[in-house]
Amino acid sequence: MHRNITFKRMTLDFYQFIRAQKAVTRLLGAQFSRSHRFVEIDITYRCNLKCSNCNRSCTQAPSKTDMPLETIESFLNQSLSRGIKWQRIRILGGEPTLHPQLASILQMILTYKSMHNPGVRIVLCTNGAGKHVAKVLARLPEGVVIKSTAKGKRQRLFRPFNLAPVDSAQYRYADFAAGCRILSDCGLGLTPSGYYACAIAGGIDRVFGMKMGRKHIPAGNDEMRDQMNVFCPLCGHFGFQWPTRRQKISPSWKIAYRNFRNRHPGSGSMGSDNVAIR
Repeated sequence: MHRNITFKRMTLDFYQFIRAQKAVTRLLGAQFSRSHRFVEIDITYRCNLKCSNCNRSCTQAPSKTDMPLETIESFLNQSLSRGIKWQRIRILGGEPTLHPQLASILQMILTYKSMHNPGVRIVLCTNGAGKHVAKVLARLPEGVVIKSTAKGKRQRLFRPFNLAPVDSAQYRYADFAAGCRILSDCGLGLTPSGYYACAIAGGIDRVFGMKMGRKHIPAGNDEMRDQMNVFCPLCGHFGFQWPTRRQKISPSWKIAYRNFRNRHPGSGSMGSDNVAIR
C-alpha cells in the first residue's frame, strides 16, 4: 500500500518551501526540473470515490472525460521516433480501472515494452476500492505493477490541494517557476488536455480552462517553466501545507469551480469528452 503522507515527505516539503524562495533560487537555481525519464498518463477523470482535496478535482469538478486510444498511440509513436526510452510509465486517473478501454491501453503499452523498451516499468495506480475495481485489477495482464493506495470511505490525510499559494501571503516571495519534487518523483504528465510538466498541472488546466497543454512530447530543452509559473501558484502541493481530512478551498479555486460548473452544467453527470492529443 502506498502512503502519501509520511514524516520524511513532510520534512522534504518544508525544505522545498525554503528552497523555492526567490532569493535562494537566484543564488542556487531551481531545485527541480521536469522529468525526462518518467511519465504519468491520466487516462480518465472518472472516479468511484469522493475524496476531499483530490488533486485531479474528480470530487470538486466531476467529469467522465476519458483519454482516447489515439492519444496513447501518438505518445508511443512519438517516443519511438524521438528515441525516448522511458524508465517508468504510470497509468492513473481518476480511477484508471474505470476507463472503458483500459485493457486496450495496457496492451498497447505492453507491446511497446516488449518490442522497443524492455526495461520500462509499467505501473497502474489505483485506489483499490470496491468490487468493480478489484475485479478489473484481478484481470490485469502480466507485466503491469499495481500501486494501490487502498482507500475506502473514510477520508485519508491529504495535502490541502485547493489552498492556492497565490492566495496566501506566506508565498509572496516564492519562485513558482522553480516547481516542486512532483516533477522529478512523478514525471512528465500526459492528460486529455495535452502534455504538462506534471499531470497535476493538466488537472488544474482542466478546471481553469487555460489550454496550455503541449500537443506533442516537449523537446529535450523545454523545461516547461512557463507552465510552472502559471499552475504552481494554484497548487497546494507547492511548498509546505499541513495535511488534512477536511476540504479547504481558497478564493482562486472557489471562482474556478464556479466557472467550471457554469461551462459544464450538470457536470456530475457529464458525458464522455474524448479529445485526442496527437
